[in-house]
Amino acid sequence: MTFHILISKALFVLPVCALWASLQARELIPLNGEWKLSLDGGSPRAVVVPHCWNIEDASFGSKGKASEGKSVNSTLYKRRCGVYTRSLPSPKPGKRYFLRGEGASIVAETIVNGRSAGRHEGAFTAFCHEITDLLRAKGGNTLSIKVDNKHRDHIAPQRGDFSVYGGLYRPVALIETDSACIDPLFYASSGVFVAVKDLATKKAALEVRVRLNAAHADKGKVEVSVLAEDGKQAAAAERAVELAEGSSEIAIPLEIDNPRLWQGRADPFLYRVAVTLRTESGAEDAVTQPLGLRRARVDPRKGFVLNGKFMQLRGVSRHQDREGKGWAVSPQDEEQDMRLIADMGATALRTGHYPSSEYLYRLCDEAGIVAWAEVPNVNMVRDTQEFRENNRRQALEMIYQLWNHPSICMWGLFNEIGHQAEKDNAGIDMEAELASLNTLVKETDPSRFTVGASNQPSRQKLSGIPDHIAFNTYPGWYGGGAEAMKGNLAGFIRSNAAKGVAVSEYGHGAGVRMHQFPVKRPQPKDFFHPEEYQAAAHEVNYRCIAERPEVWASFVWCMFDFGSVERHEGERPGINDKGLVTYDRRTLKDAYYFYQANWSGAPMVYITSRRFTRRSLSPVDVKVYSNAPEVALTVNGKSLGAVKPDEQKRAVWKGVRLRPGKNRIVAAIQADGRTLKDTCEWILSPAGNTPDTWIDPSVKKYK
Repeated sequence: MTFHILISKALFVLPVCALWASLQARELIPLNGEWKLSLDGGSPRAVVVPHCWNIEDASFGSKGKASEGKSVNSTLYKRRCGVYTRSLPSPKPGKRYFLRGEGASIVAETIVNGRSAGRHEGAFTAFCHEITDLLRAKGGNTLSIKVDNKHRDHIAPQRGDFSVYGGLYRPVALIETDSACIDPLFYASSGVFVAVKDLATKKAALEVRVRLNAAHADKGKVEVSVLAEDGKQAAAAERAVELAEGSSEIAIPLEIDNPRLWQGRADPFLYRVAVTLRTESGAEDAVTQPLGLRRARVDPRKGFVLNGKFMQLRGVSRHQDREGKGWAVSPQDEEQDMRLIADMGATALRTGHYPSSEYLYRLCDEAGIVAWAEVPNVNMVRDTQEFRENNRRQALEMIYQLWNHPSICMWGLFNEIGHQAEKDNAGIDMEAELASLNTLVKETDPSRFTVGASNQPSRQKLSGIPDHIAFNTYPGWYGGGAEAMKGNLAGFIRSNAAKGVAVSEYGHGAGVRMHQFPVKRPQPKDFFHPEEYQAAAHEVNYRCIAERPEVWASFVWCMFDFGSVERHEGERPGINDKGLVTYDRRTLKDAYYFYQANWSGAPMVYITSRRFTRRSLSPVDVKVYSNAPEVALTVNGKSLGAVKPDEQKRAVWKGVRLRPGKNRIVAAIQADGRTLKDTCEWILSPAGNTPDTWIDPSVKKYK
């Protein structure tokens, strides 16, 4: 089954669930589309939600001032307050109404007809408020959501090398239910939590916890049905309930015979758990959630273990923004991101440094991608009661909202805590706060292990907090040569032998319009980040990782370039250019194809340095990535013979002479009885430069 089939299946699940829900008296009314936005008390203007208001100033896109060759002006980075307003339909008699937003950055207050329904603090988790009593039966209803993305000392993240976009940036919906319903208010979750109590070859024992919410006392029953992908029922159970006014919880056990496991990319098999509430007063409600049966753990010596099978997770990290949209990305954008990740052959995804949309994890479920979701504790935590309360609230919202996604095998607690001196945080015992958070996360969800991402291997107290520790390390970019990855890993493993280690970040910057031969290591803070160096350094870094099975996972930083307003480096300021793919997702860098050749089973051939179209040196080396047994090369129609790729899937022809003017390079492989080719054109204008460097004239230098 290919990933493209899996994507189409993920899209199919949504309308099926919506139809099921509507038949059971729950109606989901999307509130996306046109709203009015007033920024900082200014005049309202029409916008389309999901929406970000600081896209340009936070990422300096093609229309930003920095792309015009001017210096970055961080005062343009608008972290401010905006009020989104629209009308709501009149309520139906006997119905209840809940307003649910999937994400607003950072603080959101929901106001209906001038009265507050509730406030939410945190940019990356959903919020839900009941608004039944605030709606008017006649005369129209007005909904306003006041969103403020200014920094606050009690809300994580406190720091971060990424832009914080403001706005109502994920979908908003109105949920209509009967008087009794499956509770949408419990941490804005589905209200349904499936736990695998025992998993054996012939039987899986489950417990389905259901949160219920009633406007008045009632009696009824809750039915649970587990459906396989073909729609056949795999298990069923029901329980009578007596509902008191308010919220309550029941647990229903059931068993699946001959369970089929969720086995990552090899077999991402999913069940669906459908929960239906029916009461004597006529109230009905239904919720459907995914179920993947799997066990995941880490063996300190052998690596990641999924259902008894050992593997080294091959991962990437992802920030959720993209050019021209900021954080307000569409489902189609996220499908494209997942398609690129899966087509590269990755088996894992770290959604750093915060939880992504629930839809992205649904795509991970469907594709068999093992996911790491984390609390947004970046660089520092604070020792105040207000911070602790909000930090725990964000953690619990993440856990309960994402509970049923089998792709999520681990909860991340922190990233690079305490890596810099903080004048306003001196003397704080950050480890104590994180240890307390770890206890809460483990008690809430004992089925998953906890992880942390550190760049301080000497801080053993910090490393000892989560179940497993991972390290952010950048040999060949910020310190030492790329080969230093080998020594770094040896030290990490030696100091954490009882836990095993992962590499949570490693990478190198690259612009697709900057090139060099022979390649030299650039300065990270400089303008010139040639594409060739990124690929060459990844080759060395990943070879060192692949040689150590104790490294249970590695995550390239980063899958896509992303906005980072304070950065003054690379071909565009305001961008972290360590991505394997450009910010607009239009160009896959050479390093992307290095990983595809090593990770993907689909036949591929790719000529590196293809965008180095203007050259002044000859002869040159021609390097091709391919997972075929051999690659044939022709230059200007002349065969240069076939080469077998090495262990890292590299086929190299040394000292290839180019002629003045245009040169046509063709690499070809045989796969499944057909010929696959890759072609590029290089133009030689001899100048004798050593090394040969070229920057596309479209790149504007800046100060």
